Amino acid sequence: MAISEDKNKRIDQNIVKQDKCISNALEKRLFHIIEKADNNFEGDEILLDDVCSRYSTDNDCIEENKEYISCVQNSINLYDKLLIADKYGNGYSSVFSKNDDDFISTVVYLKNPLSDIAYSVFSKILKDARVLYEESFVAVCEAVYYNRAPYCILPIENYEDGRLTGFINMIRKYELKIVLTCNVESANGKITKFALLQREIAKIDCNKKISDGQYLEISFRFGEQSRLHEILAAAMFFGYKLNKIDSLPVYYSEKEYYFDVVFSGDGYLEKFLYWLDFEFPRYEILGLYTHIKTL
Repeated sequence: MAISEDKNKRIDQNIVKQDKCISNALEKRLFHIIEKADNNFEGDEILLDDVCSRYSTDNDCIEENKEYISCVQNSINLYDKLLIADKYGNGYSSVFSKNDDDFISTVVYLKNPLSDIAYSVFSKILKDARVLYEESFVAVCEAVYYNRAPYCILPIENYEDGRLTGFINMIRKYELKIVLTCNVESANGKITKFALLQREIAKIDCNKKISDGQYLEISFRFGEQSRLHEILAAAMFFGYKLNKIDSLPVYYSEKEYYFDVVFSGDGYLEKFLYWLDFEFPRYEILGLYTHIKTL
């Protein structure tokens, strides 16, 4: 028993020494990467791979250890790129539209009792809101797409059917962005989530007393090789928590899927987008919005 304890103690001491060596090596790498980035990041055309390269498993590595070593190296590479995005991502690009304070907030929707309630909630947030009715959901979307009105209202989810795929596809087709959401309860107790949408991404200021959280919704397209785990790790690094993920097939492909990922929190958006633009350029922001409590 004493021999086993001594052996374990020596193993622990060796691991501590090796951990110190790893920490020192990683710190030296950090300074080299920052130095290289300072020398190379003079324009937007520089890719993260020009500063951070992917590593291959050492040929001298024991065969059964190669998969483990490769996974560790890929993880290090991921955080190298997150480090660069964190350092250089401030002011990378302005994704927000500038709202005209003097502009009348015309809101288009298909008239029905639930949409009326949603409008009554959103109109309390908007300045000088006006309503415009259309006869179909397509006409509602087209009114905003062709700049006949700045806002429209669509249902996007209910607690019986879940994600309303048809409306989400319309949001994609007409390039709309969610800026506010709220829940509306029907007479029979069923709840539907409605969204206020516009053509551009915008933050609408809301009193914190009526806010039920801020959300960032991004759509990704993946085939058989998904790197969703890297996106979730990056989101957490930049201050966003995973709220939920919905997947649906791309209608013209048998192998690709949309993954609509909802993040909660108020993180470092520009840094996150800086990283995404290099690593996952096929992403699409569906909304940056506040969920409003029922008023």
